[in-house]
Amino acid sequence: MRPVAPRLLLALVLAAVVPSASRAQAPGANAGPDLNILALDWARGNYGSPFVCQVSGAPVRAVRHVQIVPAPSDRGAMARIQFPDPEAPGATRCFSELGSDEPLVDGNVLISLPGRSRPDTARHDLADALRRESGFRYDIRSGKLSVKGWGAGSDEPRSIDFEGGHVSLHEVRPGTDPERLLRSFDSPRKLTLEIESPDGETVLHFPLFQVGR
Repeated sequence: MRPVAPRLLLALVLAAVVPSASRAQAPGANAGPDLNILALDWARGNYGSPFVCQVSGAPVRAVRHVQIVPAPSDRGAMARIQFPDPEAPGATRCFSELGSDEPLVDGNVLISLPGRSRPDTARHDLADALRRESGFRYDIRSGKLSVKGWGAGSDEPRSIDFEGGHVSLHEVRPGTDPERLLRSFDSPRKLTLEIESPDGETVLHFPLFQVGR
């Protein structure tokens, strides 16, 4: 093969470098995603959260569906955490395998990561946060959840406004209760989800295993 002449090689290198330098200097849309966008993308997916329900007097394993999906708005990039119907038809009571009651949850909340991040350091910041914290603590920008018991005789649902509260989403640590609860599920990723109301009086906990993107 005929070698590339030095002058031509230099021209090719400059052609590759100059557009990159122009992009690095140009602010705005071409600067790349910030940490908020990367942290929301890291969170998104379809998840299941296991629990046990009494159905016709017998314990039955059930799965709560949790979806975290993009929710762009004029207030910036956000994600929506929503709760489709769980797989527990006919349940009269539901509880975790550790014994705590599991409520029926319906509704959605919108989240974003607080603070500002430079796009040129965002990927490094993401890796650093995951290495140190194994996840993120998001602000709840808006959203209400209906929380109630199961079956016809359950109490009236409570509608709780979570705006101003927080969502914590972290990777499951070995040897913890969530790890034991999720051990039997073959999944590419396992997380713990905590949704806290602004007054701190209502905190919902969900061990999650990812079932799709």
